[in-house]
Parts: sequence; C-alpha cells; structure tokens
Amino acid sequence: ERVINFFYFFFVGIIAVLIWGINVFPFLLSSTTYFLGLSFLFGAAASNYFEGLLLIFLRRPYDIGDRIALSLPFLDTNPDGSSTWFVEKVSLFTTTVRFATTNEVATYSNGSIAPMRIINANRSPKAIIHILMKFWLETPFQRIKVFRTALENFVNARPREWVALVGFRATRVEADFGYVEYRIICQHREAWQNIGPILQSKADLSSFSLEVSKKLDLRYVSPPMPVKLTAPGFNHSG
Repeated sequence: ERVINFFYFFFVGIIAVLIWGINVFPFLLSSTTYFLGLSFLFGAAASNYFEGLLLIFLRRPYDIGDRIALSLPFLDTNPDGSSTWFVEKVSLFTTTVRFATTNEVATYSNGSIAPMRIINANRSPKAIIHILMKFWLETPFQRIKVFRTALENFVNARPREWVALVGFRATRVEADFGYVEYRIICQHREAWQNIGPILQSKADLSSFSLEVSKKLDLRYVSPPMPVKLTAPGFNHSG
C-alpha cells in the first residue's frame, strides 16, 4: 500500500508542477543517473519483490488456513505425503506459516516462495496413499490373489473412508534376498488438508494387511547375515 501511495503522489506531483508551467523534464533527465545507480543496487531485490506480488495477486496458490508444502520443482515429492505448514498470515511482502507437526512458526518472503513448487493440501482432494509389503519369493500366486481379494473387501466395507483399491502390483523383485515387494495403492475420501483421518485409515489398512499376510503365511523374514567376530590384536597365523 505504501509503495502504491508513493507512485500515486509522485505522478500527481509531476502533473501539478506541469500545470503550474514549471518544466521538470531537465530535472528528471539529470536524475536518471542517480536512479540508474539505484537500479543496479536494488535491482535484484526489486525483481524478487515483483515476483512476490505476482504470486499473491495473480497466481494465488494458497489462502489463509490452507496446508502447504514447499519443494524444489525438479525434485520428486514423497509418495507418503509432504510435510505441511498452515498458512496463518499473508501480506504483500511475507507469508507467515505454522508447521503442522511441531507448531513452530516461520515467515517467508513472497519472492523466495515464487520459484518453488507449492503443494496445496486443501486443493488436493481424495488423497492417494501407498503401502509397501514384502512377500516370500516362492509364495504361490494363488495366495497373492487371496490377499488382494481380502484388501478389496476391507476397502469396500468402508465406503465412508475409501473410494477404491486403486492398485496392487509387484514393484520390486529381489531374488538374492528372496522377496518380492508389492505396493498397495488406495484412494481416500478426504483431502490432504484433513490428514488426521487419512493417517488413521492408513494405519488400519496397514495393520489389516499385516494380519492377513500372517494368516496366509506370506510374511517375509530376512535371512540372517553372517557375522565375523575378530578380537583386536588377534593374529590368525600364530
């Protein structure tokens, strides 16, 4: 607001002086050298501030009360969900946020946020959750099909929590270690903004998957690793 007022009164003053018949253009031309020096001094800061204004007025990637997560655009996000901050206050210069996990408060300049990837949990409906399971490499495929059917029945029996079982597939085969890794993908009813029920539903599904894997004897137990014990200073040649 102060910046807008400055430019407003500046141009109003120039118009008023011109109306009085005073030629201010020589003064303005002589001042260009001064302003040119200032442009080199404050150019980067002005550019950063202008990017922040575009973020707030044009892009508007968040509102007060939204959960947001910031990350570099060229890095992948976490499939388990990103760590989020609550937006508490937004001004022309800064955005004040509160970390949802620890209740810590931080302040960002809007220009520093502009080039970041901004994930808005409030605008991310029907969260997708991922659960990883490891099964024995020699597990019969028929048991895997029974396991999947049990998952589908569990999800379909809770329509207020889950939309559907989106996927169940093998994503990794480790023949040397004797296991196959499967990924369970489910879609929840809630948006990531309301992460509490999502985490509770994920915990329930994880516990159910573990119990079913026990009953079907699908659990993978890593083989014991060889341990070499050598006393300090002990000489095998002697």
